[in-house]
Amino acid sequence: TPPEAVDLLKKMLQINPKKRITVDDALMHPFFNSIRDPRDMYTTNSVFDYSFENQTLDRIRLKELIWEEMINFRPGCLPVPSRREDDASVSSRNSRGRKWMLGGR
Repeated sequence: TPPEAVDLLKKMLQINPKKRITVDDALMHPFFNSIRDPRDMYTTNSVFDYSFENQTLDRIRLKELIWEEMINFRPGCLPVPSRREDDASVSSRNSRGRKWMLGGR
């Protein structure tokens, strides 16, 4: 794996949006030097709404969101357990009989 690719991914996958690389900086990253063509780059005056990133997530909700995203790519492989308010430790079994834990050990 090229070191530039690893560096770019680390910067893009920051959980904290204030630490995450901007779109403009990502496009100018050295990883794209070989394919960047300034004639194909466009800008816009419209602003994207990032307000969804301002919500406070506890550990359980963050795990639920990750599971929900994973199941979009592999339906039936990773069942998303229902959340129980009285018990943060919820388990389920996937189609292969493996136990998956949410919020517990």
